[in-house]
Amino acid sequence: MKFFFILLFSLASLTIFAQQKEKVKKERPISDTLKTPADSLKKHSPKKATLYSAVIPGLGQVYNRKYWKVPIIYAGIATAGYFAVNENNDFVRYKNAYLLRQKGEADEFSTQSEQWILSNMEISRRNRDLMIIATTAVYVLNVVDAAVDAHLFYFDVSDDLSMQWQPVFYTTKGFSAGISFSLRF
Repeated sequence: MKFFFILLFSLASLTIFAQQKEKVKKERPISDTLKTPADSLKKHSPKKATLYSAVIPGLGQVYNRKYWKVPIIYAGIATAGYFAVNENNDFVRYKNAYLLRQKGEADEFSTQSEQWILSNMEISRRNRDLMIIATTAVYVLNVVDAAVDAHLFYFDVSDDLSMQWQPVFYTTKGFSAGISFSLRF
């Protein structure tokens, strides 16, 4: 019984001491940086990246800090644009030759038949139209890429995630080949 009262008194006295305020003042650490409110930090805007890329191709990628994509965009637009202009020039040449032949005048393809000129004119027109579509597709992909990159700007891929492609040979019922795809988290 004596032990019980000593234990009870000890526990009661601990709770009493726990209620007193601390008299020692803590020193605040001196900060060498300024605190910036979280709402005043600049946020990466997908709307701004999309607008930049729509106005000037590649500017959205610069805004997203993906500088390596800019030469690819301009190479795609320039290549498709070059072939569109080249095919248009060929189309105009064949068209002018056909019109001259209709008037009965000499043209630069005098050794070729009229059907050959019409066929090449149609091929050049189709290729020109495809190159215009390709140029437009590269431009649209540029805008979409800037928007997607801006949305994923703060996305962090951890080092724990890996993906592997490996060739696989199966020996059941003869040999067959395949591809193994594995994700590791």
